[in-house]
Amino acid sequence: MSDAFDFSVPPFDRLTPEQRQRLAAALDLGVYARDGVILSRDEPADCLFVVRQGLVHERRGGEVVAVHGAHDSFDLQALFSDGQARSFVAAEDTLCDLVPRPILLELAHENAAFGAVIQQEFADRLSALANERSNRETAALTMARIRQAYLRPPVFVEAGASLRDAAAAMKRDQASSVLVRDGDPKKGGRVGILTGTDLRDLVVLEGRPVDSPVGPLARYELLALDRDDLLFNALILMTKHSVRRLVITEQGAVVGLLEQTDLLAVLSNHSQVVALKVDRAATPEDLGRASQDIVGLIRTLHGTGVKVSFIADLVTELNRKIFRRLFELLAPPDLLANSCLIVMGSEGRGEQLLKTDQDNGLILRDGYDCPSLSQVTGAFTRHLVEFGYPPCPGRIMVSNPDWTRPLALYKDSLFHWIHRPDEAAQMNLAIFYDAAAVAGDAALLAEAKGYLLGRLQDNQMFFTAFARPALAFDTPSGLFGGLFERRRSEAVDIKKAGIFPIVHGVRALALEKHMAETNTTERIWALADQGVLDRGMAGELADAFTFLSTLRLKAGLDGSVSGTQTDNLIRTESLGKLDRDQFKDCLALVKKFKELLAYHFHLNH
Repeated sequence: MSDAFDFSVPPFDRLTPEQRQRLAAALDLGVYARDGVILSRDEPADCLFVVRQGLVHERRGGEVVAVHGAHDSFDLQALFSDGQARSFVAAEDTLCDLVPRPILLELAHENAAFGAVIQQEFADRLSALANERSNRETAALTMARIRQAYLRPPVFVEAGASLRDAAAAMKRDQASSVLVRDGDPKKGGRVGILTGTDLRDLVVLEGRPVDSPVGPLARYELLALDRDDLLFNALILMTKHSVRRLVITEQGAVVGLLEQTDLLAVLSNHSQVVALKVDRAATPEDLGRASQDIVGLIRTLHGTGVKVSFIADLVTELNRKIFRRLFELLAPPDLLANSCLIVMGSEGRGEQLLKTDQDNGLILRDGYDCPSLSQVTGAFTRHLVEFGYPPCPGRIMVSNPDWTRPLALYKDSLFHWIHRPDEAAQMNLAIFYDAAAVAGDAALLAEAKGYLLGRLQDNQMFFTAFARPALAFDTPSGLFGGLFERRRSEAVDIKKAGIFPIVHGVRALALEKHMAETNTTERIWALADQGVLDRGMAGELADAFTFLSTLRLKAGLDGSVSGTQTDNLIRTESLGKLDRDQFKDCLALVKKFKELLAYHFHLNH
């Protein structure tokens, strides 16, 4: 079949006749039925796929992000790196020519023109992936509204008030300006402004008496915007007129003043800016300030309608940067080289948005001893608490010696959790299965995870016990049936009723299949790729998980100033009709998923 390869398609048209013969001799042919998985998530590739006929969907988190047709090729990223967070699925019956990695590298080395194209395509692909996130984030920040920025409360004085009165009002309300009311605005009166700079110039430079009335001295050509206008319009107006504040109105009434510093604070909440602050942090205090900036980023992105999965990706990366940098600031170089800092739970799965309880640990290289270990781990936990990450009630933190131990002792614990499981062991195993490396030698975690997956057996009793907590909490349905009107004011714990059953149920199915994925959505689609879940159920579960996570984020933002998730309660009367209907549908789906889990793991026996 290799003689049908089309060498007229770039970059293969740059090969010499002899090189084409060698490539043709090395080719293989891949035949894929519709819906067949060609390349799964995080799977390293050993060849370049060139579509001969058919259609291939490139998926990320269940979404189709690219379509590859005849003569298109994929996946250079998986071929020259350690895998990818995407999968490739045949959208119809498909034939692919498979170009083995060795011959591709050999020809790229021999033929500079061919190699340059391959190298450029790889670089362009990586650049496009990096720019995709930045562009989406920038677009969201571009669409940010004035109401997402902090507005200074308006401080009013009457036109007959003196300059001294104006200064006293500014001091009393810690304001940098006052609004001057000259008559009733509803009857043709006007509103002006007098700033602290105006006051200084009038009294100090011009020598005006402090008892002079402010009415004739105020400026009445106010620059005003509506609260729902774009922040970028405010920035343009400030720049054009060289002013540092704007009057903000809502339905014609003054509701506050937008200061330039507050506007820039929102627009500077770009992940690249936060990441730069983290990288340049010289002290834990610097990191604490960068950590607070993440809360503003979350509020801005959520306020502009950005998907919660995208926000989670950003927050995960920034949180891990902060944890890594903190560990680097505290740990001596030999500890960094001989340990692996891990995060677990929602942070390990890449699903933490607002700050929840700490779940972290430290794997030490066998035989290594650090005299200052307890001081380092104690300081690490203490600083994270100062940054707003609450301590774990179960003490799953590096400051607990049970979670800072050599690799061999971690393996001993894993053996115990698997073969002598009790409730605590199952929880520890679940949380460790979600672990991700943050700093130090990631190979230590990889070896521990490999040991975990290698020890698992097809033990029905073990998986039945492991999966059972997914059914531990009630998922209410009466709220939305005939009793709804009577009970709609009741609050639902969205984590227990909806999010946890999905997370743990999917985790149990993934562990049973020895999957390496940690993120819940990626696990869902990996399970679909293996036929454990049909694609319809997978799509519904992924959508429900996203919607429930979004509701939880909104509840957290509404109830938190610091960005700490302290409340998982959703009060149904506060939801709009569309959200309430979707919430009802999500909880119904969770109940259906629980039934699937009960059948699959024999939980009713």
